[in-house]
Amino acid sequence: MASLCFRTSIVFALVAAGLALWMTATHDYRALHAEVVLFVLGWVSFMTYGLYYRTIAAAVAGLAKIHYIVALVGVIVEAVGNIGTEWGNPFFDPFRIIGAFIVAVGFVLFAIIVFATRETAAQR
Repeated sequence: MASLCFRTSIVFALVAAGLALWMTATHDYRALHAEVVLFVLGWVSFMTYGLYYRTIAAAVAGLAKIHYIVALVGVIVEAVGNIGTEWGNPFFDPFRIIGAFIVAVGFVLFAIIVFATRETAAQR
């Protein structure tokens, strides 16, 4: 699970860096919010998840896989919603909202994993 999180983190970082280069070259910064989502929620969060899963091997369980999928879908949906909305298409507003909700669910799942794992580790 840790390796998958690290790889996902790198993909998000590369996409975000590509967006940053494109915005700089075109002087069109409408994708700025999506770039921030990809860097912070994509690169930083998935790197953090990977570090945790690598450090606490007991955390790698069924819930961790569900967490990964939820977090991944949330970041992608929110980034797409941000890009579409910033380019003036109101069709993408629900994607932004739904994506933010999915991201929040992902954070809650990660919190459950962290606290459940700490309790298990403390019992040993």
